[in-house]
Amino acid sequence: MNDTTKTERAEAGTSELARLRAIARAILATGSDLHAAIGPVQDLRQLAERLSTMQRSVQRNICDGESWLPSGLAVSPLTAALCAHEVLRSAAFIQGASRAMEQAARRCEGRPVRVLYAGCGPFAFLLLPLLALWSTERATFTMLDIHADALAPARRLVADLGLDAGVTSWIQADAATIRLDPAALPDVIVSETMSAALKREPQVSIARNLLAQAPGALMVPASVRVDCALSERPDASTVWRDSVRLGQVFALDAATATAWDAEADDALPAATFTIPADVAPLTTLRLFTDITVFDGIGLTGGDCSLNTPRYLPGKPLFAAGQKVRFYYRLGADPGLDYAVLPG
Repeated sequence: MNDTTKTERAEAGTSELARLRAIARAILATGSDLHAAIGPVQDLRQLAERLSTMQRSVQRNICDGESWLPSGLAVSPLTAALCAHEVLRSAAFIQGASRAMEQAARRCEGRPVRVLYAGCGPFAFLLLPLLALWSTERATFTMLDIHADALAPARRLVADLGLDAGVTSWIQADAATIRLDPAALPDVIVSETMSAALKREPQVSIARNLLAQAPGALMVPASVRVDCALSERPDASTVWRDSVRLGQVFALDAATATAWDAEADDALPAATFTIPADVAPLTTLRLFTDITVFDGIGLTGGDCSLNTPRYLPGKPLFAAGQKVRFYYRLGADPGLDYAVLPG
């Protein structure tokens, strides 16, 4: 690269960084009104896509490059990039991460907040705006992803924006098994490695691993709650209708993640419900996911794909009075499962 090219690239990076900072401030200015952030989040996505060196083509299979790990599915870099199109989801996580960092800063006694982004993807999208706004005196970032094809474009994007000094480490590793440096534990952990009802992806295993090593860290999202509802119909010719919410099936947060048996490697406990006496002839159960990202910022029904209601696989039928015990299955295909108790 000659001197002229270097100068032009540096000038372009300075201009784009100013644009990124303006977008970041616009997102944060909307506060908890996620819909007000739709425009600036779309601007952020367009900036990331325009500057990224990642190859995105309609000819590519979205699953190419995904990895099935012992803890679940690590989606492909392309799938991770497409998550940026979910604007309310992105707005919520950016706002939540910002609030977590501000809270952590108040207890860091003058040193920079250490932020770990587990599953940063090819854009480091959820923390890119905050990387632009927080100086290296206030925060340092570690970017982690299982896929080299995600880390490389993220690293190039950050460097082209002139923000590489803020990232202390780029790590290719499995966040569900990585051992953290005990001398530099994170103050904030950001990991959005999930789907609705915590099915298939490794969010639970990642949270268990990282919070066991850094129990004082603030987790983003702070809580993922899965509730159960009756879904009924009088006969096979009618549509299913959700009727009664039975309550919480399972929750993932710092308290539960650190309370679970560290040795458990097959299943985690969840709730048990009794099917009410007055249910319709055809009754099944449906799962709903509500997410508290951080400090009042949340995602609920209809906000994004993470909140998509899920029927139990195969829509099994349940009878009045049956007791249904749920548990969270760990392993390569994680998710909520159940057993009907005898009697």
